[in-house]
Amino acid sequence: MALVDAAAARAGGGGPRRIEGRLTSSVPIETALELETARTGDAFSLSIRQNGQTLTSGGVTALGEPRDFVVWRGDGPSLPMSDQCLACGALNPIGLRVRLAFDGDGVWAALTPRDAWRTSGGRLHPAVAPVLLDEVAWWLGALVLHEGGLTNRLAIDLDDPDAPFGEPLIAAGRFADVAPIDRKRTFWRTECTLATASGHLIARGSIVFRGGAEYSARQIPFFKARTPPDVFRRMFPGYA
Repeated sequence: MALVDAAAARAGGGGPRRIEGRLTSSVPIETALELETARTGDAFSLSIRQNGQTLTSGGVTALGEPRDFVVWRGDGPSLPMSDQCLACGALNPIGLRVRLAFDGDGVWAALTPRDAWRTSGGRLHPAVAPVLLDEVAWWLGALVLHEGGLTNRLAIDLDDPDAPFGEPLIAAGRFADVAPIDRKRTFWRTECTLATASGHLIARGSIVFRGGAEYSARQIPFFKARTPPDVFRRMFPGYA
C-alpha cells in the first residue's frame, strides 16, 4: 500500500488522503512488476501486476477532516520480533525494527523512526503509516482470535502526510474495536492510530485480519520459540 501511495504521488496526488487496497497474491521483491494507474479527478486507482496477473490493487482519494481521537498506550509485555520483517525485523537494515507490546486492552508500539524513514525533504516518510499500522493490526487480530493469520485489506487515512521527522511516535489499537465482518468469523476488522507522543494525529487504519489454524501451523512455532512461556500462554492459550 505504501507503493500504491507513492505511485499516486508521482501521478499528482498529495495532501491528506485515504489509501485503500487489497492483497490478492504474494508480491515478490527484486522482480520487475507492472504498475497500472488511472485517475478520475482527485482519485487514483492502481494495480500491481506480474505476467498479466493482478497481485494487489488499491486506490488513493482525498481525505476530509480528521475525527477526534485520544493517544493511548498500555503497560504490558513485549511481543516477539522477527528477523527481516519491514516493521518488526530486528535484522532488517532499513526496517522500523519496532518492538510491540500488549496488555488486556490492546496492542501498541512506541518508537522514533531511524533515518531510513526520513524523506529527502526532512519529513516523516508516508510509508511509516501503512507499514506500522499493518503490524499493529496483525497483532490485534491474532491476539483476539488466538490464531495466526494475515492482513489482506487495508484502509489508511493519512491525516498528516507531512509530519515532522524525529518525534517519538505511538501506534496503537484496542481489542474492544476488533469485530468480525463475516458469519464464519474468519475476517475481523481492526482499528488503530498513529500519532506523535505529544498527541498530534498522523494516520489511522481500518485493517482486516484473516485468521485460522492453517496460518497458525506455520506461524505459531516461530513465536513460541521466541516468547517466554507465561507470555506465550496469554497470546495463544490453545497452543501453549
